[in-house]
Amino acid sequence: MTFRYFKIFVFLFGLTPNLFAQTNPFAGQWINEKYYNTLMKTKSPMKAFSSYFQSNIVFSKQLKGGQFLGWNFHEGEETVLKPVGNGYELWRTEPKEKIGAISIIDADKKIKVGKESFVKIKSTDPTMCLEEILFEGNYELNGKPVKFNANGTVTGLPNIKYFFPKCDFIEKILPFDLIVLNKVKDAMTGQSYIYEFKDDSLIIYNIDCQQQDPDTKDCMKGRKGKEKYALKKLSN
Repeated sequence: MTFRYFKIFVFLFGLTPNLFAQTNPFAGQWINEKYYNTLMKTKSPMKAFSSYFQSNIVFSKQLKGGQFLGWNFHEGEETVLKPVGNGYELWRTEPKEKIGAISIIDADKKIKVGKESFVKIKSTDPTMCLEEILFEGNYELNGKPVKFNANGTVTGLPNIKYFFPKCDFIEKILPFDLIVLNKVKDAMTGQSYIYEFKDDSLIIYNIDCQQQDPDTKDCMKGRKGKEKYALKKLSN
């Protein structure tokens, strides 16, 4: 932000403090309903991917705050929420164009933005949704309890404290659902695995890598390897 634009921002903020303090009735994260329904049916983010374009919306707590609209969980744009009459519209900033009017389908549970419907989840982090929707819950591994939490932490797995399931498949290198496990909160330094949900179990496999990137050490070509963990999902 240049000094000129900074002064304009301060000036406007000083004139209209009440506008910036207004509560946003849609505050929180909303997930594309098409994606959500396919994910619930298949238990596979890879299969659910690309059945939508507008993947998620994160509305800030304040009405005049930046509202984030995600594209395929890969990237996104900052948008503006405009009060119009008794309702609201979501607009792009560049170019300035309306994305759609917002209608409430089920209060604090489901909304429609233009032609797309979205359902609300607890997480407000645009990089996190599978943790809550797909993984959260109690499991059992060899008779011992394991718990996956919506905030990306896990207890009960040896030397593992964090998990990072992949939701972005724009760069489709390996044709599998992937998860990174690590003892620290860092997806870049963790170990990648293949996973799948079978009936009431979560199965995590090693990756049998056949071709590795010499610089990043990422697996560019591989297949499902030996089973690492077989976790039975318990009723919560």
